[in-house]
Amino acid sequence: MIKKAITAVIGLLIIQFIVKFLLKLELFKHVYNHTPGPCRIVPGEGIGYEDMETLPNGLTLITSGLVMPGASSTVSEHRKKHNGKGRIYLFDFNQPDKGIEELKIVGDQFNHSDFGPHGISLWKDKDKVTVMVVNHGSAVDTIEKFLFIAKDKQLKHLHTYRDPTIHMVNDVAMDSENSFYFTNYAYYKSGLFHVLEAVIPLAYGNLMYYDGKAYHKQDEGLFTLNGLVLSHDQKYLYTGETIPQKFHTFTRQKNGTLSRYQEFNVKTAIDNPTLDKDGNVLFGTHPIIWQVMGHTDNPETPAPSQVIKLHMKDGAVTKMTEVFADDGHTLYGSSVASLYNDAMLVGTVLHKLMYCEVRWID
Repeated sequence: MIKKAITAVIGLLIIQFIVKFLLKLELFKHVYNHTPGPCRIVPGEGIGYEDMETLPNGLTLITSGLVMPGASSTVSEHRKKHNGKGRIYLFDFNQPDKGIEELKIVGDQFNHSDFGPHGISLWKDKDKVTVMVVNHGSAVDTIEKFLFIAKDKQLKHLHTYRDPTIHMVNDVAMDSENSFYFTNYAYYKSGLFHVLEAVIPLAYGNLMYYDGKAYHKQDEGLFTLNGLVLSHDQKYLYTGETIPQKFHTFTRQKNGTLSRYQEFNVKTAIDNPTLDKDGNVLFGTHPIIWQVMGHTDNPETPAPSQVIKLHMKDGAVTKMTEVFADDGHTLYGSSVASLYNDAMLVGTVLHKLMYCEVRWID
């Protein structure tokens, strides 16, 4: 009897795990298409436009050519087939018909052939714009520092940040010219343990801060920790966990120390955040997990796109609205969106870039 009872309990636990895992994949979810106005694909040869940030004058820097550690051979072949490589593009909201232009990266110490850009952050001090970019190199992850020279359409490489704490980085958020926060998405980069970390799941992600001299862990025990951004007044830091679908607000002290403030269930897999002029948070999201998993394994496989807006007051979410949704017919795997005046740009992990006129938005 005892043996049968133990077997029954183990069986129930296995069934419970399977059911929870299937629900997590969102097998029964559907996406209904809508846009904030007329939208069109922006021409360009890049493979993916994963993250972006817009300056007050409408100039937007966009990372392209992402290949995550442990990516399938299909992704690498797709990248090669479409002339994909690590690039930073420039888009001007004031001249949207000009499309995108690749920024030239200059600097003797920069390895162009080993550039896999991911998250990006900008710091503007008067006319000087400093740029930080997460780089998935062939050996280790690094964070690259550049000076943006707008008149020459150039990025001048200034420094490479390397440290054991820069492990499997997703995004970076600058709070000064020489200090920044960054997220480690996971611990294992590939192989069986990488799979187990995602399936069990194991919450090995963390949130780090570099104060200009040393690296400090701010939080840990986080699963699939993704993009992050600071509020306009730098009192709050916003980030999110993709698969648990949780948005986090941290309060920030002047020395950079963070404390948890609010956790909000967004009910969609959030990727990279940006801010609108009023300080609300805009997220590119993946509304159906199993489809974006298929897309990141094979970029030719469609996956739906979604943009959500989190209305913020004193660092807390007061309301959430959906700004854009596409079932995968036009845009695959949205990862970020940026609002500027009456327009919006939507980027993707491995697909295209979309420009929308914003005629109606809550």
